[in-house]
Amino acid sequence: MSVLRNLREELTGVVALLVLGAGFLAMAFPTLSPIPFWVIWIVGFAVVLPLVGIATGEALDEDEDADRDPSDQSRRDRDPAAESERDPLAELRRRYAEGEIDELEFERRLERLLETEDEAAAAAYVDRRRTDREQEADPERDSA
Repeated sequence: MSVLRNLREELTGVVALLVLGAGFLAMAFPTLSPIPFWVIWIVGFAVVLPLVGIATGEALDEDEDADRDPSDQSRRDRDPAAESERDPLAELRRRYAEGEIDELEFERRLERLLETEDEAAAAAYVDRRRTDREQEADPERDSA
């Protein structure tokens, strides 16, 4: 099953190479080929290859790519920080995997991310952190 799927995905490339090869063979051995090489290339690349692309659905994939906003894609390509803002967990995993942070820091930040998944949890986390800092700064207030 996966062999057929791979063949379908690579079929236009295979057909392009076959057309190119047939044209070169016709050019190298004109006495063996009843069709001139330039006819093979024109028909192969202008008719056969587009039909194969349509039959395998590659032409549809290209149309879907054309519908996307190219400026949006280029902005994402230029600014990797924007992508990491959308997925902080992936950024955290990447930094841990690259050795930028140690395991303890990774676990601490992971807990913080999980605690702040929605707005209510984030607000509660900020309030709790503010209270903890105030208590650390003024230990006499706790004992009074």
